[in-house]
Amino acid sequence: MKIKIEIDEALAEEEIVIRCKSLNEDVISIQKRITDAVNSRMQLEVSKDDKEYYLIIDEILFFETDANGVVVHTATQMYETKHKLYELEDLLPGNFIRVSKSSILNSAKVRAIHKNITGASEVEFVGSNKKVFVSRNYFKVLMAKLEEKRLMKYEKK
Repeated sequence: MKIKIEIDEALAEEEIVIRCKSLNEDVISIQKRITDAVNSRMQLEVSKDDKEYYLIIDEILFFETDANGVVVHTATQMYETKHKLYELEDLLPGNFIRVSKSSILNSAKVRAIHKNITGASEVEFVGSNKKVFVSRNYFKVLMAKLEEKRLMKYEKK
């Protein structure tokens, strides 16, 4: 595999092109890692107390709906966003996944999952006391995402 960097000052924005003989798992994995790396520096406009803030996506633990709209949770703060959850699903990088009708979480920030007898599970986050519930309909998707992340870390070693 060759890796080349070409500088073209005429470009309006950076562009990454992957040329391959065929689309295989390695190429898909490379594309996904590049996309996640680029998106991890992405910022989201949020508000709190009539002020606008720009949060780096990686700082966000989860999103949840309440009576007033969508609340953005970091380890220590809560903000509001104008986006709907379905819009955020399309906007956010792959480590963010829907875990209930009213929540999306950052799988990179999951510390622990407590399974509940009723079927709903509770997720704890790294560096925070905040928790969010995962409905049983989304539990398998979350576990598959966490397993994928674990395998990717294992492959890097």
